Formats: sequence, C-alpha cells, structure tokens
Amino acid sequence: MTYRFVFPRTLFLTVLLLTTLFHAMLLVANPSSAQVASDSTELHSDWQGTRTWVGPGFWANPMPRWRVVDGELRGVSGRGHTVHSLTHQIEATSGAVEQSVHVRLIERGGRPGSRSWAGFSIGIRGTLDGYQNALVHPQTSVDAGIRSDGKLVLADQLGDDSVSLNGPVRLTLFVSAAGQAVLKASTEDQSEFQVRANLPAGSWVGNIALSAGTNGRGSESTWGFRDWHAGGPGLAAHPDQTFGPILWSQYTLSDATLRLTAHFPPLGTADNWRARLQLQSDDGQWADAQESEIDKLSRTATFEIGAWDATRSRRYRIAYRWRGQDSHWQGEIRSDPRDQPQFRVAVFSCDHGELFPNRRIVDNVLHQNPDLVFFAGDQIYEGYGGFGAARSAGTEEAMLDYLRKYWQFGWSWRDVLKDRPSIIIPDDHDVFQGNLWGQGGRAVPGGGTDGAAFAKGGYIMPVPWVNAVQRTQVSHLPKPVDPEPCPSGIDVYFTTMRYGGASIAILEDRKFKTGPGSVFQGRRRGSDPSRYDLPGLELLGDRQEAFLKRWAQQSSAEYFRIVCSQTIFAKASTHSGQKLRRSQLDFDSGGWPQSARDRALQCLQPAGAVMLHGDQHFGMLLQHGVDQWEDSAVAFMVPGTSNGFPRAWWPEAPGQPVPPRDSESDDATERSANARSASARSSSALADTEAKRWTGRFFDDLGNRITVFAAGNPDRGSNELKPSEERSVEAIEHRKGSGHGLVTFDRPSNTVRFELYRLLFDAESPQPDDQFPGFPVTLDLPAPPESDQ
Repeated sequence: MTYRFVFPRTLFLTVLLLTTLFHAMLLVANPSSAQVASDSTELHSDWQGTRTWVGPGFWANPMPRWRVVDGELRGVSGRGHTVHSLTHQIEATSGAVEQSVHVRLIERGGRPGSRSWAGFSIGIRGTLDGYQNALVHPQTSVDAGIRSDGKLVLADQLGDDSVSLNGPVRLTLFVSAAGQAVLKASTEDQSEFQVRANLPAGSWVGNIALSAGTNGRGSESTWGFRDWHAGGPGLAAHPDQTFGPILWSQYTLSDATLRLTAHFPPLGTADNWRARLQLQSDDGQWADAQESEIDKLSRTATFEIGAWDATRSRRYRIAYRWRGQDSHWQGEIRSDPRDQPQFRVAVFSCDHGELFPNRRIVDNVLHQNPDLVFFAGDQIYEGYGGFGAARSAGTEEAMLDYLRKYWQFGWSWRDVLKDRPSIIIPDDHDVFQGNLWGQGGRAVPGGGTDGAAFAKGGYIMPVPWVNAVQRTQVSHLPKPVDPEPCPSGIDVYFTTMRYGGASIAILEDRKFKTGPGSVFQGRRRGSDPSRYDLPGLELLGDRQEAFLKRWAQQSSAEYFRIVCSQTIFAKASTHSGQKLRRSQLDFDSGGWPQSARDRALQCLQPAGAVMLHGDQHFGMLLQHGVDQWEDSAVAFMVPGTSNGFPRAWWPEAPGQPVPPRDSESDDATERSANARSASARSSSALADTEAKRWTGRFFDDLGNRITVFAAGNPDRGSNELKPSEERSVEAIEHRKGSGHGLVTFDRPSNTVRFELYRLLFDAESPQPDDQFPGFPVTLDLPAPPESDQ
C-alpha cells in the first residue's frame, strides 16, 4: 500500500535529529574524532568521467552490463545485476540505516509484459562469511526500488500508485534498528510516495548494493543512477576494502632478469594508461625504474629489468596516477634462494569458485611461505562469479567477462603473489572451453561451443581474446624460448625459468594436441587402447619436443629439474562424472596420444625431472614408465583448490608391488639400470587399507605404465553432497578432495618431499590428518648424470 508522508516522515526526522544530537555530543567531547566518525562511516558515490569500471570502492555484477557515462552509473537490468559497495556494509542491527539515490529509466527493453526495477538491495550475504563471498555468491537480500511501471516495491510489499518515470526519481530507503523499513520516492514536481514493510530480524545485515533487476522475463531496460548516499549508526565503514585502480602484481626472476606484470581495471579513454615500476633504495626512498603502457585489451602493464642483483631482496611498488592522486601497490622481489638448503614450491589448480576469496587456503599458504607458487591452470571457470560465459559476445565484452572472473583469482591470491615469484599458465576453462585440444592453435572447424566442437581440435574464441587471456596469466614469465606464434596468430609461451637452484621447463600441453574428433569418426568402441594410438598424433608438438630435448641436456647445471604443465601424462583417473562411475577412455588426459606421450617422457629421461600438474581434481604422486617401469620422470598432480567435476583413482585391484632397490630380481635389475629413476625413501604410514590398494605398478586405461606412490582421492559419496545448515560449502569441498600441494627439494639429502594438504587444516597448528592418506612422501632424487659431476 502507498501512503503520503505523515508518520514515516516524522519518524525519519526524529531519527535524523537524534543522529545530529549524537554527533554534536561527540564534537564537544572530541572534535577531531567526531569529524572522522561522521565522514568515514558514510558512503558518498563520486562517479566521474566515462568508463566501464565503476571505481575502487565498488563491485559490478556482471561487469559488462554496467558502466559510468559522464558521471552517471548505468546498468542494464537482469537477474542479480548489482553494484555492491566494497567499503560499507550493514554489520549490526543496533542502529538505523538510511540510503538515497537518484534513478532514471533511460531505455525500456524486453518483451511485452516484462518488468524491470531499479533501487537498493540490502542484507546481501553469501555462502561463506565476509563481504567478498557475498559479491559473487549472494544467498539472501532485501530489495527495495521502483519498477518500470512506476510501482514501488519493498521486500514483499507493493505500492498501489505509480510514480512518473518521465524524469529522475529520488529514492530514499530507511531501516530502523527494529526492522521497520520505509521506501520513499520523490519526483521533480515535488510528488512523494512511499511504501512500508516490517523486515524479519537481521535480514538487512550484509552487503548493500544498487540494483537493476528484472522479473526474469527477458527485460533489459537501462537505468541510470547518481548520488548514492548511505549512512547511519547501523552502517560500518571499511575504507581499506577497495580493489583498484592497481589490482595486483605477479612476477618472475630468472637469469638475472625481473619480469613483472601489474593488473588494472577497464579504464576510460580519458584516463591515464601508463604505469610506473618503482624501487626502494636502502635509505627508504622510492625512484622510478621503468614506465610501461597498459594494454588496452588485457589491462596489464608488463615491466622487464635486466642485470638484476638476485642476491638481495628489494621492495618495489607500482605507481599509477588516478584522478589526480598517486595510487600504489607494494611488494617484495625476494632474493634468489639458490644457495639455501631447501627450495619449496606450492602447487595449485582448478578453482571452481565456490570458496572465493579462498581465505583459509591463502592464510595457510602464507604461513607455509613457499619460495615459488605454481598455478597449473583453470584459475577460473566459465561459471565463475555467476552469469555464465560470454562466448558469443564481441571480443571486448567477452574480455570484460573473462576479466571479472580472473579478478577473483587475483583478488584471492594477491597477498601471496606480490612477494614471491609465480608460474601461472592457462588451461581449457581459462579460455572458455570445457576441453582443449589446441591442434596447433587453429580455430575450431565449423565453430560451435559444445563438447563435439571442442573435440574437433582448436580454439572457439577469437585470436586477440586468447592472446589477451594469455597476457593476463603468462606475460610475467621469462620470454618464450621459441617465440614464433602459431599460424593462426596465437602466441606461444613455453619457456625455461631458473630460480632456487632449479631449472624449470614450462610447457603448453594443450595448445598443440590433436583433437580426437579430427581423427576418430562416430562412437569409439573396443577395449584395446592401442587402436587409438594412430601415427602422426601430437601431444606437445615438434617444437616443444625439440625444446625438451635441449632442456634435458642443458638443465644439468642446476641442482633440481622441474617441469610445469597443465595435466599429468597419464590417464590417472578410474572414475569420473557426477556419479563417479567407472570410466575408460579419456582423450583429454595427458596419457593420449600414447606414442606422443612416450616421446615427451623419453625427452625427459636424461633430466631426472620432477613434473608438477593439476587438472584432474584429485591428487596423485607417480613415476612414469615408457619401455620399463619407473624409467622416466616423477609426476605430482594436485587436486583443485575448489573441486568441481568429480574424478577419483579407485582401481579394482592393488597395483603390482614395487621391488625394493636391493632386490636381485630381474625386474629390480631392469629398473635400477635406469640411472635417472627415483626410489621411495620414506612415506607416512598407510593405515588406510583402501589407500594401500591405490599404490603400486599399474597400466592405466590407455596402456601406459605408471607406478603410484600415493593418491589423494575424494571421500566416497562426496559428489552427492549438498550444502545445508549442518554442512557448509567448505566442508563439502573438503570431502570432495580439494586442497593443494607443497614440494620441498632438499639439497643436503638429495631428496624431494611431496605434501598434499586437504582443505580444512590450520598450518599454524599441524595435525596428523592434515594431509591425504599416504602423504607426505619423500623420494630420493636420482643420482646426477655424469655431465653434472
């Protein structure tokens, strides 16, 4: 029901008077603190210029549907289309909150009968505590605004009268400490309308946002917003909770060369598009070291400084001029730990997004303090942050859609990334594909965005977009060793990094791989995997195989040899899918094509390398065999930090036992004849009978030799779990096998220790069950080749 302002106006003025008296009392007691309290707790939007990015104090959902135009915030209506305040939330029910904003209907859209609305959303809470999770996983909200037919709506109350939308309308929302809510609309001709509602206790606590909503019938009206104000005793201010204009940084240090990439939001044409890298001197002074242009599509600025003194740590900061003031983002370039007794690498993969902003795992990693972090791919998924993937949009809109997803990765991990080197490489979901057989970087023949199209081999997204995605993730890596782009124009990035006493080969095991749909027609049947190993099929391609051969011979100058790629070179799972049923063929795995897999592993045999991977959503430590058991590299695959599609290694029978090294059996003699094979030196006790069955020598479903030392599987039945009041999202992800890996290379003992941590643990208070059964595992590294000595 709609009323003229009588009682509510009196109530509003009474609260306003009491608030004014309260601030006056503060002023008498402490003038400076009263001024700070008054200014810092209130929200005042100050949009200026024209750009997609709404500003450092706001988060737009979804970003491509919002922009600032000549100081007016404009949004296209849709389900969940909101602009959250990052710096202000309602955190208590002990005080009133008031908001106001000017709105106008710029353009009506949608089918007949569709309806949009504009106004406020309050009490937005997510699946996890904290304002960040609520940005992308909203579970609750109270909506208040004006519909495109002029009706006011507040929670479940609808006004009778229609407000004219021929000009701007000022909306004011007041919520008392008792939950009595009043929404008022004032028009240019001084007409006033209102609607009231009694809100359930505490329902208004949470994030606050502006909304351009819809009734779900396809309405895409455009609304404009100006002068958003919020205040009152119930509103809490956190001025440090901003994101931008410098979002985060990521860097590598290799061969006395620093490469660093800084990330920026979608700026306006009139904004500054140059950034500076500054270094701090011993006396604490900052000086410009280099200036870089911000790339217009990827919104990244990359810096490179040679002749870097890697024996000392040094503070750096990114400087950027934003609206007349300098903004900074600081971090540390660590000294190269190559002379330290240990070199520690943390490994991550496959963040399905449920746990954003990943506070638990980030805090644990900060405590573990690795020397290097490796993100093996699928930093984002198509559904990351909601609203699907803009595959069919133009390059610019699709890039904005990708960036809003990748921002969540950077926002989660930026405190880790700013102070240590990182290797970040994209996988299939990063380029909006469920699977990727890149087939030399070509476009998918005939187009399409489904699994059949992916299997033909190639990329579904345009070349400039793919290159921009790669720039956001790999532009800080050492320059590629063979920089010639693919014939399509897609850039390559496979390269070598030397750091921490390790020579690290960084591969692209998707870009050149043959698509099975390009060679197999119809349904694939038969139990003999060799029939799918056809001549001419590629995994890494000729260029990367040639690179690996060179690297394996040249890497002996370093203490350790590491290979980083997206997926393990085996069909490591036995069960997959939402029902976790037994699976057989998997051409997406690195175990196919078998001959190409064998060639790659043969390239690595002289190196005695440790391979690090992700992709499969569970963990495994194994050693590859090509012609014999354990005659090639050790491989460590980590689960997702937030597992999505379920997979597991549940073989029907135990593997063949691995003979001890001092055995005189023919098999042991064969194995020990390979000077580069590794041996298990120690591991945690495998009290879990089932976990013991997961270890030993196996032929995977594609016929490849693998020796499994340990596996980190999901709990049985976890794929069927749903969140509830008794079972949190974190608890489900824990049972689904989410976690991360930590690899410690030890020079004095010439060993490598593999730790595989489950999600729910506290690094500050270690417990026996922090890791998956069978972990940690320590392996003796192979004896150095003769050329090392």
